[in-house]
This record gives sequence, structure tokens and C-alpha cells, in this order.
Amino acid sequence: MSIRIVLPCLYLYFFSALDDVSVDAFPPLVTSLSNPNARCRTAYNSHANKSNIPHKYETGDVSSVIHGNLSRRRWASSISSVALSGAVLLSRQGVARAAPPLTADVADGISARAERALRPRPARVLRPRMNLDFAILLMRASYNAVDDIDVVPMDQFQRDFFLVRQAEYKTYADSLGPGAMRQGDLADPNYFDFISFAQYSAISREIVDPQSVFEEKRPVDVGDDEPQRFDTVVVRRDPSLSKGDLSQRHSRLVGGAILDKLIERFGDTASAIPTIEPGSRPGATALLAAIKQMVNLFVISGFAWDGDASMLRQPVNGDEGAAGAQFAITFTSPATLWSGQSLKAKNAVLMNDFALKTANEIMSRAGYRIINSSVKYERYREISTFTLM
Repeated sequence: MSIRIVLPCLYLYFFSALDDVSVDAFPPLVTSLSNPNARCRTAYNSHANKSNIPHKYETGDVSSVIHGNLSRRRWASSISSVALSGAVLLSRQGVARAAPPLTADVADGISARAERALRPRPARVLRPRMNLDFAILLMRASYNAVDDIDVVPMDQFQRDFFLVRQAEYKTYADSLGPGAMRQGDLADPNYFDFISFAQYSAISREIVDPQSVFEEKRPVDVGDDEPQRFDTVVVRRDPSLSKGDLSQRHSRLVGGAILDKLIERFGDTASAIPTIEPGSRPGATALLAAIKQMVNLFVISGFAWDGDASMLRQPVNGDEGAAGAQFAITFTSPATLWSGQSLKAKNAVLMNDFALKTANEIMSRAGYRIINSSVKYERYREISTFTLM
């Protein structure tokens, strides 16, 4: 059995209806790597799905997965958390895990339950279904950015992410009520809201005080019908990237990935984001037009019912550049309504403020820097504000 067939089966343990499965269910899956008859949930693979990212579907639910190739390390992480769920990677002096591996007891311990009780309840508000490609883009961009900044072994991150999701799911689902969410369906805004919270909770945990050198398990190429084998490799983070820069770097990578995909998808259409020459530092009016169209594309992709951008304060030098200008992005009933509030309530190091991250990338490429950014929530609205320098 080729590893290409096994990969969808294992990946679905993170994005399918297994939220109540105990982590003890992981070890037996190792045997499925050499078992041609191993059962897995329905996965979607097509010629267009170059990354072989599977997901549950029913007839009419699936659009093609956003094109893109995963690095060897990213591909490895899709399976290593399952095959190596109990592995401890401490073996040589000076080489360690970036953060202590999360345990089920910690993920659902007294502290976690107390924090959970203080969170806002998910609003039972009508929201549009997300475009599946766009939902996958937001999740993948966030995951790939973790991989790129080298803060944690990706096999550990996948397992920690699973444990957060497992601990949080029942409380969230019970708050919504029966039938309010399609479990495992990323295009369902209620499920996306939950899974994005779980992902960013895990990311925030890993990024706080990471080691700069650690070990990671990566797969070795094997033939068909052979059990998968893994090598242990040492990962060293870019020494120019300090711990204080990690959150900003992650956000820049996520925003850049989203912006690049929007340009690729809509660049040759009437819906394209207005082109701004790199480093040109245009006036505030041109920047506002770009932000407005970016927000429109988020809405078109089903991220929210409605959205808009506005200029709250004019630039300090009038028509000469945009330094000092303050902008606001407002979404009504966004797909991150509950998760954004909950991450903010727990003082998470990173927020899933995808529009703000994308706007930041637009401004950066135009030659500006965002300062004094913030995100707040008013009933069913998400309002992001930022000032340029």
C-alpha cells in the first residue's frame, strides 16, 4: 500500500468526526501503514489537489482544494503525529523539544476548564458557508507558518493540536446545540470557528518560549506495501529570528500566503485587488481601495455576511503619502467571531485575525509599517484598526 493512500486516512483524524476519540487510539494506527485493508473515512483526492489534502464530503459539498505543494517537512508532519504520538525526542545534550508536549490531563485539567468556563458562549448567529478552498487556505497558511519559523517539531505540534481539539470540542458543541454544526466540515462556519480556535491555541502555546534547536521525526522513502520508517533530524531555527520576532513573523507569513492566493485567484479578473508597486508608498486613497477590495474578496469567499473598510484618520501630511493614516476593517458575522473573542479573552500570543494579517502584508509591500493595531468585537461584528507609519 502506497504511503500516498495512507496519508489521507491519518490526516482525517485531525479534520473529521473523531473529536471524541481518545489519544490512546493513535498507536494502533501504525499498523495501518502496512495494512492495505486499513479503513479510513472518505477522503477527497483529485488531480487538482496537488497537496493531497483530504476532507469529508457529501455530494455537492466539495470544491477543488487550493493548489500548492507542501514541503517535505510539512508532508511529514501530516503523518508523524500519529505514527509517533508517544515519541520523546530528547537524545543529545543541547537538543530538546521546543515546548513540553501537551498531555490530555493538561489539555482538560482544572486550569483549562476554569479558562473554558470564562469564555464567551458561541453566538447562534446565521453565517454563510465558507468557500472550502478559502477555509483550507486559512488553516494551511497558519500551519505552514509554524513549520517555517521552526518553533516546534511538527509531529509534536500535530499531536498537541489534536489534544486541544479533543479537550475543547464537547463544550463547544454542547453550547451550540444539536444539529448546529457539521462535524469535520471546514466550510461550516461553526466548525471552522472551533477548529481555528484550537489551531491558534496550540500555536500560541508552542511559540511562547521555544528552543532554537530541537529534533524532529521525518519519513524515509519506502516502497509500496512497506511500513513507513522515520529518521530523526536536528532542526535549527534561523539565528537572525529572535524569540521576540516569532509572532510577527508568523503573522507576516500567514498574511503573505493569503494575499498571494487572492492575487493568484482573482488577479486577472474584475475583482482583483488594485495593484500597488512595491515600496511605492502611495497615498491613503490608493491604500484604502486595496483594503476595501481585499475585504470584498473575504466576503465573496464566505468569510462573513458583510464587510467594509474605512479611513478613520487622515495621514499627517495630507496627500503626500499615508503615514499617520488610521484604517478600520469591519466584518459582520465573520467565521472567526467566537474564536477571535475566545483567543482575545485568554490573552493568546497570536490571534486568528486573518484580514488584519493580510492588510499588514499589503501595507508592508507598499512600503509602510503598521503600528498600534487592535481587534475588538461588538456583538456580531469584528473590528480591526491599524495606523500606518
